Amino acid sequence: MQWDDEKIILANPDILSETHLPPEIHARESQLKETAICLRPITEGRKPMNCWLHGKPGVGKTATARWTLRKLDTEAGITGVYVNCWEYPTFFAVLERIALQLRMLGAEKLSTSFKLERLKKHLSNERLVIVLDEIDQPPPKERNAILYNLSDLPTVGLICACNSQYVYFGVEERVKSRLNPSRILFEEYTPDELFDILDRRARYALAPGTYTENLLRTIAGLADGDARIAIQTLKNAAYLADNDDQKEINSSHVKRAWNAAKDLKKTYLLRKLTDQHRLLYELIAKNNKIMSGNLWRLYLKTCNTRKAKPIAVRTYSDYCNKLVELGLVQAKRAAIQGKVREFSIAQ
Repeated sequence: MQWDDEKIILANPDILSETHLPPEIHARESQLKETAICLRPITEGRKPMNCWLHGKPGVGKTATARWTLRKLDTEAGITGVYVNCWEYPTFFAVLERIALQLRMLGAEKLSTSFKLERLKKHLSNERLVIVLDEIDQPPPKERNAILYNLSDLPTVGLICACNSQYVYFGVEERVKSRLNPSRILFEEYTPDELFDILDRRARYALAPGTYTENLLRTIAGLADGDARIAIQTLKNAAYLADNDDQKEINSSHVKRAWNAAKDLKKTYLLRKLTDQHRLLYELIAKNNKIMSGNLWRLYLKTCNTRKAKPIAVRTYSDYCNKLVELGLVQAKRAAIQGKVREFSIAQ
């Protein structure tokens, strides 16, 4: 690879973009193998087993799903489509996205049932694998419709991806029975695995001699198992070094980039949640170390002030658990009798 004579640290930024799909997916060999086993029947003309990829953000679920689609296309000639259900959160929108990627003719009518029938006709002699990323984002009714109808297609395999396997347990029984996926867990990356991922990206994204192994290991240690944040931190640090007219990235650039990446992750996660999730987070942020009972009462008071309909107390507990699960909020058992928790913003 040739580098420009001018001082440019970030020579190939696309390699550090979130959409870049590397030739190999590192440290996810077992998940790739499990996914391949589930989908193998479709290469033989049979109905495959559906997959449910679950794990925290930044652990390789999307990359694994997209890499699998590419492999099926290049090695078996099987078409794959990718749908981000955060961007397309209704059954109609999902069908429209699929129709667009398959270049289906005659699917322009604004009717869900019509589009589904056109898809069935289109697939009468074709096999298809559909990735439904962020499947936890559609409302329950829409999610049930998406999973129930698409899993019923005889020549289609589904790869569903989301942060938690518990979303699967919340779908209707008839949907679970029809979908019946293999649930594949994605653990957080270890610091060594993140270092290897960063090292592979840096070789092609950054000019030689502009970074050190220790710097990559520092970023890997800061990222807390999240490859997306690790890669974004490296990219931001390279931009900062370039802007400072430096010949290499230093620890100051990493520190500034890390703070920006943390804020970016928080914004990304909050955007994916409902208004009620964001309200609870806002109240915890304004009232750090607040007891669960006090938070509930403050939440009800705020809803009344804003003339908003509050969620039920059981849903409130689920929403608080979701904030904790995503790492946005910390919870610890309060030093008083009963099942009281103290909530604070995660650092």
